[in-house]
Amino acid sequence: MSRLSTTFATAGAAALLVVASFAAGAAASPATAPASVPASAVGTPPPPNRDALAEPDDVTPMAITTSPELLYVPITQCRIADSRPGSPFGDEQTRTYYVGGTFGFSPQGGTSGGCGVPTGAVSAVVNILAYHPSGAGRIKAWAPATPEPSGAVLWYPKSTTGGTVQQANVKLRSGAGTDLALSNTGGPTEVLIDVVGYYVPQLQAYISSSGTVIDQSGRLVSATKTGTGTYTLVWDRDISTCSGVASSDLTGHTMSVYTSGTSSYIYSVNNAGGAEDYWFNVAIHC
Repeated sequence: MSRLSTTFATAGAAALLVVASFAAGAAASPATAPASVPASAVGTPPPPNRDALAEPDDVTPMAITTSPELLYVPITQCRIADSRPGSPFGDEQTRTYYVGGTFGFSPQGGTSGGCGVPTGAVSAVVNILAYHPSGAGRIKAWAPATPEPSGAVLWYPKSTTGGTVQQANVKLRSGAGTDLALSNTGGPTEVLIDVVGYYVPQLQAYISSSGTVIDQSGRLVSATKTGTGTYTLVWDRDISTCSGVASSDLTGHTMSVYTSGTSSYIYSVNNAGGAEDYWFNVAIHC
């Protein structure tokens, strides 16, 4: 796990960049300083802080396993959580947050309607800011419903004027419910979270001649054989501006793809120019 730590004094906030990568050992994306933190405030990494905690300043790599076909989608920095309207993140406290979808962001201090991260995202790149910690502490981050890691992703000192920037890797929980869990030991401290990108599987599927889904990346909603040599596949996002590529398992078959809304329409033609059912692979590129 890559790791970058910086301390600064500013009226802004301490930022923790959590780069969620599904590939083990993937390099974290460069940190983007949040709008409230001037770029000039980021300086030389500080020495480890152990003022209030006896454990060593270490980060335990998280076991993250995935296929290499994940796509990274950068987005404009967007706030998903801010504790300041409510209460600080207390000692020995765990909180969970929504990262994907459109529900639950306003109550956690985030942008109403979310930040455009799909619920199918398997990981995200976020900036987590600790604002004015009243005591030294540490923060852990992980996917809810998975074991809490033993190592912290951030150690922060007491500060009345600034905080600490940290970079780490963490996976999101897929499916219903909150996506990201944080626990705090020490502090208390305010916590703000901004998302700057996410990782999702590609839009891919393998379909039989009868329209049965043989395999897919998790992004396909349904597949239907609508006629001889014609198929309709529905995906989990709008693909109107995306291109599609399909290939048949049989030499001599030509496959074409048309995209509209959330659907892709596949047409299978044989050497004689007639429509014919056959198995095919399809990939949508956006």
